[in-house]
Amino acid sequence: MLSRVADALYWMARNIERSESHSRIMHVHLTQMLEAGNKDIFQEDDYQVLFEVCATSDELKKLEQQGKTRVEDLISYLAFGKGNLNSALCNIRIARDNARVTRDYIPNDLFEAWNQFYLTSQNLPEKPYSIHKMRDFFNETKQASYMAQGIIEAAMSRDVAYYMLKIGKWLERAEKTARILNVVSEQTKGREEVYETTDYYYWSSALRMVNGYEAYLKSNPPRMDATKILSFLITNEDFPRSIRYCMDHVREAIDALENAKVARYSVELYEAMDALRREFNDMKIQDLDTNQTIDFLNQFQNKCNQIGQIFSRTYFLIEPVTTTFSQHQEPALPPEMRRKTAMKYKIEHTNVFDYETVVDQSMNSIRLKPRSDECQRLLSYRTDISPMTITKAHTDIWGNSVETFFIAERHQHLEIKSTSIVSIQRSPFINQIDYSPEMKDIFHSDLFQEHYAGYLANTAYTYLNTEQMDRVDAAIGLMNNPVQYSIDVMRYVYDVFSYDPNATDVSTKATESFELSGGVCQDMAHVMLGILRTKQIPARYVSGYLYVGEDSALVGDAASHAWVEVMVPGIGWVGLDPTNNVEALENHIRMCVGRDYSDVSPVQGVYRGGAASIDVKVSVSLISS
Repeated sequence: MLSRVADALYWMARNIERSESHSRIMHVHLTQMLEAGNKDIFQEDDYQVLFEVCATSDELKKLEQQGKTRVEDLISYLAFGKGNLNSALCNIRIARDNARVTRDYIPNDLFEAWNQFYLTSQNLPEKPYSIHKMRDFFNETKQASYMAQGIIEAAMSRDVAYYMLKIGKWLERAEKTARILNVVSEQTKGREEVYETTDYYYWSSALRMVNGYEAYLKSNPPRMDATKILSFLITNEDFPRSIRYCMDHVREAIDALENAKVARYSVELYEAMDALRREFNDMKIQDLDTNQTIDFLNQFQNKCNQIGQIFSRTYFLIEPVTTTFSQHQEPALPPEMRRKTAMKYKIEHTNVFDYETVVDQSMNSIRLKPRSDECQRLLSYRTDISPMTITKAHTDIWGNSVETFFIAERHQHLEIKSTSIVSIQRSPFINQIDYSPEMKDIFHSDLFQEHYAGYLANTAYTYLNTEQMDRVDAAIGLMNNPVQYSIDVMRYVYDVFSYDPNATDVSTKATESFELSGGVCQDMAHVMLGILRTKQIPARYVSGYLYVGEDSALVGDAASHAWVEVMVPGIGWVGLDPTNNVEALENHIRMCVGRDYSDVSPVQGVYRGGAASIDVKVSVSLISS
C-alpha cells in the first residue's frame, strides 16, 4: 500500500472518531444545561471544560473578547465554526475527503454512507439556531460514526487498510479519554479541596463524555468515587474507551501489520509501545493523589502524540505541520488536507481519420481511458466510434485499459471520440520525502530491482549514449539520493531544453532530441527516463492531459501531455513534469503508463486502403474545484 493511502485511511479513522466524540461531549453539555434550567446563563466553568476538551481555552477567550458568550455562539463555534479545524463539521468534511481518496481500499457502502451524511449536514450552519437542531445534529453524527464503524467491521478484509483504520481510531480514542480525564481532574481539584468530597457533577459528566456512565454503574456502586472512575477509564481491560483497552488494541493492530515481528525500521515504535505498557502494569491509581494523576495524564497525552509521530515516521506517513500548543490544546490535524486540492475535469478527445481511398477493413486498439487510483478517480467514461462497431476491453501488461475493435464495412472516414470525467486530489509530496536509511536499503535490494526491472531497462526511445551521460553528470553530479537526483534531472531537462513543436516528430529518439536541446513533452520525458534508468532508478512514461488555466504558466501539447513517474521506495510512483519543472499534481490527468511512448500510443491499428490524414482535437474543461 502506498504510504499516502495509508495516511488518508489513518486520518479518516481519526476524524470520524473525533467528530463522534466531540458531538457526544457537546450533547452531554446541552443535556446538563437543560436539566439545570440555566440555558440562558453563561456558565464559565462548564464552558471552560467544554472548550478545553473540544478546542482550546485560548479560543474561548477570543470569543469572549468578541462578545460572543451566548450559548448559541459557543456551541455553533464548536459544531460548525469555519475557523475551527476541530469542529464537528470540519472533521466530517476531512473524513469524507480522505474516504474519497481511498475509495478503492474501503467498502463502497462506507463511502456512500459517509458522503451522504456529509452532504446532508452542509446546510446546517445556515439554518436558525435551536437546541433541538443541535441535538439532532449531534445524534446524527454519532449514528453516522457507528454506522461507519459497523461497515468497517462487517465488510472489510483484515488487511493493511483495515489495520490502518483501527490504529487511527484507537489512538484518537485513547488521547480523547486522557484529555477528558485531565481537564476534569484539574477542574475538580480546587472544588474537592474546599468541600472535601468528590465532585459528583463533573465526574458523572466525564463518564457520560466517554459513553461510560452505564458501564461504570454496572460494575461499581452507584456512587461517584473519583479514584474508581479514574481506574475504570484508565486501566480497565474490558471497557472499549478506557486508555488501557485502546492502547492494547493499537498494539494488536501493529502486531498484525508486522506479523508480530520487530524489524529494524519498527524498533522505535515497539520500544515506545512497550514502555507505555510497563507504565500501565506498574501503575496503581489508588496510590496517586490528584496532582500525580494530572501529571500522569499530561505525560500520557505527550506519549500518545509521540507514538503517533513515531508511527508516521515508521510507515512514511505525512507528518503534520509542527506547532506549539498548550497542554490542553490539540494540534489542528490533519494539515495535509489543507494542502490537498480536489479538481474535477471533463475531457473530450477526438481522433478523425480521412482516407484517400475506400477502406474495406480496419483493426484498431485505443488507449483513451484515464486511470483510477488513490489520487485520481474515473467518474464516467464512454467511447463513440463511427462507423458504429463493438469494442472489446482488456488490460495490458502495464495496467492500462485497452479497447479493440474491428470494422468490416467499407468506409472512408473514421471518427473515435472519448468523453471522460475525472476527479483528482493530490498534494505536493516529493519535496517532503526524507530519504531514510530504510528507503536506501529497499532501493538497493535485489527484490526491488527485480520487481521494477521493466522500468529499469532503456528502450530505443529512451537510450542515451555514454558521451551524453557524461555531460549530464558534469552538469548535475553523481547520484547518491535517488529522490533528490530525480528532482535535479527534471530541473536539468527543463533548463536545457526549449519547447519547440517543430523540432521533432513522434518517432524522434532521446539521443536525437538530446542533441537538439529541443522538442515537445514526449521528447523531454524520454530524455529524463534515459538519464534515470541509466542510474538504475525505476521510472516510467506517463501519457495524459494537462489542464492549463487562463493565467497558468504551464506548457503542454494541445493534444495530450507526457511526463515521468519515479518509483520511490516505500512511497510509490511520484510524477515529475520536466516540461514545466513541476511535480505532477491536480492539473495532470493520467491516462496510460509504460516504458515509453510506444506502450501508450492513444490509437494504433492496421487497415487495407490508401493513405490517411489525421486530425486530433482535445478539450479539457474544469467542472469544479
